[in-house]
Amino acid sequence: MTKPRYLLLLVAFLILTGCASSAVVQKPMTEPVIQGDTRYQIGNVIDRTERGVPDHFLEALKGYINSELRSRRLLATEARDGNREVNITVTYYRMRSGANRLLWGAMAGKDGLRSTVTVVDRRTGQVIGESEVDTYSVMAVTSENDIARMHGEEIAKFLTGGR
Repeated sequence: MTKPRYLLLLVAFLILTGCASSAVVQKPMTEPVIQGDTRYQIGNVIDRTERGVPDHFLEALKGYINSELRSRRLLATEARDGNREVNITVTYYRMRSGANRLLWGAMAGKDGLRSTVTVVDRRTGQVIGESEVDTYSVMAVTSENDIARMHGEEIAKFLTGGR
């Protein structure tokens, strides 16, 4: 292989391994997701971090989750229509500034978000599922918005049973 190919392969590898999301299911969903019957509504999105999460980031996260659920036809159109409530508690948040990201890249540390997602059956008030979701990026090519989107997608996967 020539040097440009090695370089291209290295860049592709770094981009693919620089971002990730994972979910550790604390309590698997006890009730299956039934298309046409299951409707989620986003309840509280709470910041429990030491430094605080900007409000615009929490709103973006909520928007991405709503979008994912809407595309799967699982989003309640009105509050009274939802039979499951999703509550999100953000426990860790770190975002580098754009300048740090550009100047230092991976050496500036990783951006990240961790939250606990709890699903409550609105009829019984019982917790029917719980997961800890962790999303991070060590690359300089992602933004705060990318982290919110990836985190929202991972939460939606948990809510839909991996679909």
